[in-house]
Amino acid sequence: MNSRRALPALALVLALGLPACGPAPKAAEVKAAPAFDLPDLNGGRTSLASLKGKVVIVDFWATWCGPCIQEIPEYAAFWRKNQPRGIEVIGVVMDSGSPQEISDFVREYKIPYRQLIGDDTIAESFGVNQGFPTTFVIDAKGMIRTKMLGSPPTKFEKLQEVVDAALSS
Repeated sequence: MNSRRALPALALVLALGLPACGPAPKAAEVKAAPAFDLPDLNGGRTSLASLKGKVVIVDFWATWCGPCIQEIPEYAAFWRKNQPRGIEVIGVVMDSGSPQEISDFVREYKIPYRQLIGDDTIAESFGVNQGFPTTFVIDAKGMIRTKMLGSPPTKFEKLQEVVDAALSS
């Protein structure tokens, strides 16, 4: 297919907002996760360094994002299932109001896993530039194993596969 025909098809996929989720990066594509130290909703802070040795799922999301809200129950179930295995799930809340407004939202939706308040600097350092949700799996060595864009139907099965592989390596 020539590129003239491919461009309209690509534009249609992007315009429809179809969820995207690629395979785990090849070894050559794996890179170190950017360091961060972000405020949480309890007045404390969480850094990536404080999570060293754990597999960490970092989900960039917003309270006004429909697909993000739809994922909350699945993330809660994923966290409950994997927390005993030493997995950390962290939400990085973007562009969603004051800490009190975010806390109220978290309480209303019964989000059980840790929430940090994100900003443009952390989003840029991770390369979150295609919308929310954007999810990363960071292995125990601090390397990004995968980046998942959007909320495809098989997201949590693929997320589990990547986490299981990260735990066994």
